[in-house]
Amino acid sequence: MRVLVVGAGPAGCTAAVALARRGADVVLVEAEDAVRPAGPGLVLQGAPMRALDSLELLDACLERAYPHEEIDLCDAAGTVRTVLAPPPLLPGRPASVALSRAALGEVLAGAVTAAGIELRLGTTVTAVVDRPDRVDVRLSGGAVEGVDVVVGADGLHSATRGLVLPGAPSPRPTGQVIWRAPAPRPPAVTRYSMLDGGPALGRAGVVPVSADSLYVWLLEPDHGAPRPPAGREAEAFRERLRPFGGDVPRAAEGVADVDVRSLQSLLVPLPWSRGRGVLVGDAVHTATPHLAYGVGMAIEDAVVLADVLADVPSQDVPAALRRFGERRFDRCRLVVETSVQLGEWERRSPADPSLPGRLMGEALAELARPA
Repeated sequence: MRVLVVGAGPAGCTAAVALARRGADVVLVEAEDAVRPAGPGLVLQGAPMRALDSLELLDACLERAYPHEEIDLCDAAGTVRTVLAPPPLLPGRPASVALSRAALGEVLAGAVTAAGIELRLGTTVTAVVDRPDRVDVRLSGGAVEGVDVVVGADGLHSATRGLVLPGAPSPRPTGQVIWRAPAPRPPAVTRYSMLDGGPALGRAGVVPVSADSLYVWLLEPDHGAPRPPAGREAEAFRERLRPFGGDVPRAAEGVADVDVRSLQSLLVPLPWSRGRGVLVGDAVHTATPHLAYGVGMAIEDAVVLADVLADVPSQDVPAALRRFGERRFDRCRLVVETSVQLGEWERRSPADPSLPGRLMGEALAELARPA
């Protein structure tokens, strides 16, 4: 089976590796002239760790990651109110880990190279034409690749989405802004903590990602205010973090390279495929970061897709791709809808303050089940 994967982010690289491990001949195309992981850091919880372990990539991630057995849920001053302690899903492994996106990118890029996958940089897809026995994919520059499957893994602003699923919905804003920045990790900062400042201040977090680094984030309502001037982002971020206590003041001192963006969500209705084209990851389901499962769902997608396509005759590919969407939809919907609801409660506090913690716990328990 010959497969063309569009996008060399976590979804695309993992899909390419998983498919190649199952014997597919894979071409991976990326619009940029280099693979540049975006964002300061991410959390991998038990389910995506389990998926990476199935590809024998987890140990390489753990070598670059910071383990987190618990998450402290605090008030704005930093007083711990609740401790989340999800059970580990893999014996001898932590319940979750955090690592920089560059570190995950390094692991996945190494796996792409080791699998002998052809990587074409600076290449986009301009047309997808389904044939009875193949799909023709026209690339920038005019070349046409005839393959058995084309996988759109090109993220939130996927160009492949409209080619594979014309008329598919676009991402929608959720009414929040997220600020994120890496920083050196002070020795005293050892735990993943979230601080709830209510609708007025938003919610902040400090996440160690290695022995010497962490990242800081802040979720706040999106009032349409202009972004800080270039070069003033770190100053503006520190000012917004000033009301918070706990580990936030220590972590905020070293923030740099601040990323500010409005949050969006997306859940494309089934089917997620048409003919021999299929979408995975943020291209078809984009979650806000409230459950820290966006990348995790993309990694799971990749492993499940490879499983569904294993040993499938070419003529049965369209049916197999439909089964992939059906197998993944409810799980991805849980992540998207739960994340959006948690964001709504951050903007407008619920009458019962225990609701967010209960909903988060229920969702994480469900996601611990096999994909």
